[in-house]
Amino acid sequence: MTSLPHLHSLWVGPELQYLERLCVASAKAAGHEFTIWSYEPETLKHVPDGIEVRDAADVMPRDRLICYRGSNSIALGANLWRIELLDQGYDCWVDMDLIFLGPLDFGDDYIFACEHGNRMNNAIMMAPAGSPLVEDLKSLARPNRRPPWYGPKKSLRYYWKRLRNGRMELEDYPWGTFSAGMLTYAITKNGLERYAHPIEVLHPVSWADARKVYEPAEVVEAMLTDETRTVHLWHSRLEGLRDAPPPKGSFIDKMCERFDIDPTY
Repeated sequence: MTSLPHLHSLWVGPELQYLERLCVASAKAAGHEFTIWSYEPETLKHVPDGIEVRDAADVMPRDRLICYRGSNSIALGANLWRIELLDQGYDCWVDMDLIFLGPLDFGDDYIFACEHGNRMNNAIMMAPAGSPLVEDLKSLARPNRRPPWYGPKKSLRYYWKRLRNGRMELEDYPWGTFSAGMLTYAITKNGLERYAHPIEVLHPVSWADARKVYEPAEVVEAMLTDETRTVHLWHSRLEGLRDAPPPKGSFIDKMCERFDIDPTY
């Protein structure tokens, strides 16, 4: 590959908040084309100029956007959706809680991001349609099967729950089952670890440190290197912060100024 990958993401909701607009604007500034997929593409509000919006149902029907049982989060459905996206030949999936400090100009057919140690995060995923990896991801996300990346304790819990339930639907698995663990397993199985970029490149701010993006900018800047391309904001960790404008001088405030994003709406 010689050109930058076209980035794709799914948004479920009536409008983009300032963190999502920051993601899209920073990706565009880095030179990427960006498509937002929505189940209400005609009415999605606050989409930055020049950004394509398409119907998410063209990738996966809305009724497959399922939730883990007992949760209102569409994380499970979104994990299935991004696999369908790759299977249909679209370049690169990205979560919309990323800030792009540079382009994903790696020149490879695969892009993955280390989260910690050898564990991959599925906030950034690129793989060719029809590749063994994509075929594995499709086959792994199936009901009533023990996930092969489970260790002994999780396997025991799985079999006990299946015995009680009679059958395990995807919704019955623990929250997050079909995300980072599944991707890590599939990457390792296919010998693609060399395409997994180190933490400092795509995930320099850890889940534990996520709320520091609302602290003075220098706190986060100390975690970055010349090789850093993205900062993952870990949206779920920002509850109580993300719904209000960032404090002046914070990292998020500085990024909003840099990419001309108004955080008041």
